[in-house]
Amino acid sequence: MIVVIGTLSARAEGSAFGLGDYSATVAIALAAAGEPVEMVSKIGVDAAGEALITKLAAAGIGHVALIRDGTLATAVEGADSLEMDAADLQLALRYLTSFNAVLLVDPADDSVVTTVMDACTYVGARLVVTRPEGSTPAGVLQGARGDAPPPLEVVRPAGDPAAVTELLVALLLPDRESPAT
Repeated sequence: MIVVIGTLSARAEGSAFGLGDYSATVAIALAAAGEPVEMVSKIGVDAAGEALITKLAAAGIGHVALIRDGTLATAVEGADSLEMDAADLQLALRYLTSFNAVLLVDPADDSVVTTVMDACTYVGARLVVTRPEGSTPAGVLQGARGDAPPPLEVVRPAGDPAAVTELLVALLLPDRESPAT
Protein backbone atom coordinates (compact mmCIF):
# COMPACT_ATOMS: atom_id res chain seq x y z
CA MET A 1 0.00 0.00 0.00
CA ILE A 2 1.11 3.53 -0.75
CA VAL A 3 0.29 6.40 1.60
CA VAL A 4 -0.12 9.89 0.17
CA ILE A 5 0.15 12.71 2.71
CA GLY A 6 -0.81 16.22 1.68
CA THR A 7 -3.41 18.92 1.82
CA LEU A 8 -6.86 18.46 0.31
CA SER A 9 -9.22 21.13 -0.87
CA ALA A 10 -12.52 21.07 -2.66
CA ARG A 11 -13.02 22.53 -6.09
CA ALA A 12 -16.47 23.82 -6.98
CA GLU A 13 -18.05 21.89 -9.86
CA GLY A 14 -21.40 23.54 -10.31
CA SER A 15 -23.39 22.64 -7.22
CA ALA A 16 -20.99 19.82 -6.27
CA PHE A 17 -17.36 19.61 -5.19
CA GLY A 18 -14.37 17.95 -6.82
CA LEU A 19 -10.90 17.13 -5.59
CA GLY A 20 -8.32 19.90 -5.69
CA ASP A 21 -4.63 19.90 -4.73
CA TYR A 22 -1.67 18.05 -6.12
CA SER A 23 -1.72 15.29 -3.49
CA ALA A 24 -5.13 14.15 -4.77
CA THR A 25 -3.85 14.16 -8.36
CA VAL A 26 -0.99 11.79 -7.51
CA ALA A 27 -3.22 9.58 -5.31
CA ILE A 28 -5.68 9.21 -8.19
CA ALA A 29 -2.85 8.33 -10.61
CA LEU A 30 -1.50 5.68 -8.22
CA ALA A 31 -4.94 4.17 -7.65
CA ALA A 32 -5.55 4.14 -11.43
CA ALA A 33 -2.30 2.15 -11.78
CA GLY A 34 -3.86 -0.52 -9.58
CA GLU A 35 -2.08 0.22 -6.30
CA PRO A 36 -3.88 0.33 -2.96
CA VAL A 37 -3.65 3.97 -1.83
CA GLU A 38 -4.52 5.63 1.48
CA MET A 39 -4.86 9.41 1.71
CA VAL A 40 -3.73 11.21 4.86
CA SER A 41 -4.93 14.79 5.16
CA LYS A 42 -7.04 17.12 7.28
CA ILE A 43 -10.56 18.24 6.37
CA GLY A 44 -13.48 19.86 8.13
CA VAL A 45 -16.73 18.23 9.14
CA ASP A 46 -18.86 19.91 6.49
CA ALA A 47 -20.41 19.38 3.05
CA ALA A 48 -17.11 20.00 1.24
CA GLY A 49 -15.33 17.47 3.46
CA GLU A 50 -18.05 14.87 2.87
CA ALA A 51 -17.79 15.47 -0.88
CA LEU A 52 -14.02 14.93 -0.75
CA ILE A 53 -14.46 11.62 1.07
CA THR A 54 -17.00 10.51 -1.56
CA LYS A 55 -14.65 11.52 -4.41
CA LEU A 56 -11.70 9.69 -2.82
CA ALA A 57 -13.79 6.54 -2.37
CA ALA A 58 -15.04 6.74 -5.97
CA ALA A 59 -11.41 6.92 -7.16
CA GLY A 60 -10.53 3.83 -5.10
CA ILE A 61 -8.52 5.78 -2.52
CA GLY A 62 -8.76 4.85 1.14
CA HIS A 63 -9.59 7.57 3.63
CA VAL A 64 -9.42 5.84 7.01
CA ALA A 65 -6.56 8.12 8.10
CA LEU A 66 -8.18 11.46 7.24
CA ILE A 67 -8.20 13.81 10.22
CA ARG A 68 -11.63 15.44 10.53
CA ASP A 69 -11.66 18.69 12.47
CA GLY A 70 -15.10 19.97 13.41
CA THR A 71 -13.74 23.38 14.39
CA LEU A 72 -12.38 24.17 10.92
CA ALA A 73 -13.90 24.37 7.46
CA THR A 74 -12.62 22.29 4.55
CA ALA A 75 -10.72 24.51 2.14
CA VAL A 76 -12.62 25.37 -1.03
CA GLU A 77 -10.90 26.85 -4.10
CA GLY A 78 -8.31 29.40 -3.21
CA ALA A 79 -8.79 29.19 0.55
CA ASP A 80 -5.83 28.04 2.60
CA SER A 81 -5.86 24.27 2.95
CA LEU A 82 -5.76 22.75 6.40
CA GLU A 83 -2.14 21.90 7.19
CA MET A 84 -1.27 18.82 9.20
CA ASP A 85 1.28 19.13 11.97
CA ALA A 86 3.46 16.39 13.47
CA ALA A 87 0.84 15.48 16.11
CA ASP A 88 -1.86 15.11 13.42
CA LEU A 89 0.40 12.79 11.44
CA GLN A 90 1.30 10.65 14.46
CA LEU A 91 -2.42 10.11 15.05
CA ALA A 92 -3.30 9.50 11.39
CA LEU A 93 -0.46 7.05 10.75
CA ARG A 94 -1.58 4.91 13.72
CA TYR A 95 -4.59 3.89 11.63
CA LEU A 96 -2.32 2.45 8.92
CA THR A 97 -0.62 -0.74 10.02
CA SER A 98 1.26 -1.66 6.86
CA PHE A 99 2.56 0.36 3.93
CA ASN A 100 5.54 0.07 1.63
CA ALA A 101 5.87 3.67 0.39
CA VAL A 102 4.89 7.18 1.45
CA LEU A 103 4.58 10.30 -0.66
CA LEU A 104 4.76 13.44 1.47
CA VAL A 105 3.55 16.37 -0.65
CA ASP A 106 4.98 19.79 0.22
CA PRO A 107 5.44 19.33 4.00
CA ALA A 108 4.81 22.35 6.21
CA ASP A 109 8.05 22.00 8.20
CA ASP A 110 10.85 19.66 9.23
CA SER A 111 8.89 18.29 12.24
CA VAL A 112 6.36 16.87 9.78
CA VAL A 113 9.15 15.30 7.71
CA THR A 114 10.78 13.82 10.83
CA THR A 115 7.48 12.27 11.97
CA VAL A 116 6.92 10.65 8.58
CA MET A 117 10.55 9.49 8.39
CA ASP A 118 10.15 7.81 11.78
CA ALA A 119 7.00 6.00 10.61
CA CYS A 120 8.75 4.88 7.41
CA THR A 121 11.74 3.62 9.40
CA TYR A 122 9.44 1.69 11.72
CA VAL A 123 7.76 -0.23 8.86
CA GLY A 124 10.68 -0.20 6.39
CA ALA A 125 8.83 1.92 3.83
CA ARG A 126 10.46 4.20 1.28
CA LEU A 127 9.76 7.92 1.48
CA VAL A 128 9.44 10.43 -1.35
CA VAL A 129 9.03 14.09 -0.43
CA THR A 130 7.97 16.76 -2.92
CA ARG A 131 8.47 20.47 -2.64
CA PRO A 132 7.56 23.31 -4.98
CA GLU A 133 10.26 24.84 -7.13
CA GLY A 134 12.01 27.67 -5.30
CA SER A 135 11.15 26.43 -1.79
CA THR A 136 13.75 25.48 0.80
CA PRO A 137 14.80 21.82 0.85
CA ALA A 138 13.88 19.78 3.91
CA GLY A 139 16.98 19.85 6.09
CA VAL A 140 16.21 16.57 7.88
CA LEU A 141 16.37 14.45 4.72
CA GLN A 142 20.16 14.30 4.75
CA GLY A 143 20.45 10.89 6.37
CA ALA A 144 18.28 7.81 6.49
CA ARG A 145 17.69 6.03 9.77
CA GLY A 146 17.37 2.36 10.50
CA ASP A 147 16.49 -0.09 7.75
CA ALA A 148 14.35 2.28 5.70
CA PRO A 149 15.62 3.21 2.24
CA PRO A 150 17.02 6.75 2.08
CA PRO A 151 14.36 9.42 1.47
CA LEU A 152 14.14 11.01 -1.95
CA GLU A 153 13.24 14.66 -2.52
CA VAL A 154 11.57 15.69 -5.79
CA VAL A 155 11.20 19.34 -6.81
CA ARG A 156 7.89 20.15 -8.52
CA PRO A 157 8.30 22.84 -11.17
CA ALA A 158 5.59 25.48 -11.49
CA GLY A 159 2.98 24.90 -14.16
CA ASP A 160 1.67 21.59 -15.41
CA PRO A 161 2.88 18.88 -13.02
CA ALA A 162 1.94 15.97 -15.33
CA ALA A 163 5.54 14.89 -15.94
CA VAL A 164 6.30 15.00 -12.21
CA THR A 165 3.14 12.99 -11.48
CA GLU A 166 4.32 10.30 -13.91
CA LEU A 167 7.76 10.30 -12.26
CA LEU A 168 6.25 9.98 -8.79
CA VAL A 169 4.02 7.10 -9.87
CA ALA A 170 7.06 5.30 -11.31
CA LEU A 171 9.07 5.92 -8.13
CA LEU A 172 6.33 4.79 -5.78
CA LEU A 173 5.04 1.69 -7.53
CA PRO A 174 6.60 -1.39 -6.02
CA ASP A 175 9.00 -3.34 -8.16
CA ARG A 176 7.00 -5.76 -10.25
CA GLU A 177 8.33 -8.86 -11.85
CA SER A 178 7.91 -8.97 -15.56
CA PRO A 179 5.75 -11.84 -16.81
CA ALA A 180 7.63 -15.02 -17.75
CA THR A 181 8.10 -15.46 -21.48
